[in-house]
Amino acid sequence: MRVEGKRVVVTGASSGIGAALARELAGRGAAVVLVARGREALEALAADLPGSTVVAGDLSSAEGCSRVAAEVLAGGVPDVLVNNAGAGRWLAVDETAEGEATAMMAVPYLAAFELTRAISPAMVERGSGQLVYMTSVAAYLHIPGAAGYSAARWAVRALAGLVRADLRGTGVGVTLLAPAEVDSPYFEHNPGTRERVPRATALMGGASTTASIARQCTDAIEADRRTAILPRQAALVVRTTPGPLIDRLAAWTGWKRR
Repeated sequence: MRVEGKRVVVTGASSGIGAALARELAGRGAAVVLVARGREALEALAADLPGSTVVAGDLSSAEGCSRVAAEVLAGGVPDVLVNNAGAGRWLAVDETAEGEATAMMAVPYLAAFELTRAISPAMVERGSGQLVYMTSVAAYLHIPGAAGYSAARWAVRALAGLVRADLRGTGVGVTLLAPAEVDSPYFEHNPGTRERVPRATALMGGASTTASIARQCTDAIEADRRTAILPRQAALVVRTTPGPLIDRLAAWTGWKRR
C-alpha cells in the first residue's frame, strides 16, 4: 500500500523508532496520526509534519486503548494502523518486580490487541486497510536476562500471525516488523540493558539508526510484506541459523548470572 495520501496511525510516536517512522511516513505524503501519552512531545513533532494530527492517550489499559481508538475513528477509518508502542526492561524472571511483567505485556502486546479489536472491524467493513505490528528480533530468540521483554515481543509476533489468519480474504493486510538492535533513546531510558544484548547479535549488522529502520519499515509497509526482519543481515541470520544454534549463541555471548 502506497502511503501517499493515506491516513496512517502510529502509536508510540513521541520518540525513538515511532517518531522516526512518523517523519518517514509524512515525508512520503501520509497524513500521520501521532499517538502517545505525552501531548507536548507529540505536538512538537506534529509542528514539523504537515497534515499530522495528535491523539494523546495511555495505551497501558483496555480503557485507555478504547478512548484512543474512539478518537482515531472519529477522524475517519485509518488506512494503516502501526502498533509501535512498547515498553519494558531487560530482566530475568527473578529480577522482575511484582506486577512489572503485567505492565510489560500490557504494552506492546495487549495495547496492539485492543487497538486491533477496536479499529479492524471498520477496516473490514470498508474492505481495505493494513495492520502493522512492531516487534523485535528478540521475538525469534531466547535471550538470557530479558524474560518479560522478550516474551511480550514473542506475543506480538504471534498476534500478527493470528490476526492475519482471522482476516484472510477481508482485504485487510498484516505486516510484522522485527528490527534488530537500534540506536534509540530506549537504552538511555533503561540503563544496563545495552550490556545485556548478546555479543552474537553483531552478526546481524550492529545497531541501526532510527532513521534507517524507519525507512526500511516504511518500505515493507508499502510493499505489503508479511514479515520484515531488519536489517537484511539480521533477516539472513535469523532465517538461516537453526533455532537451537542461535539460542546457544545468545546464551554463550549474553547475560550470565553472577
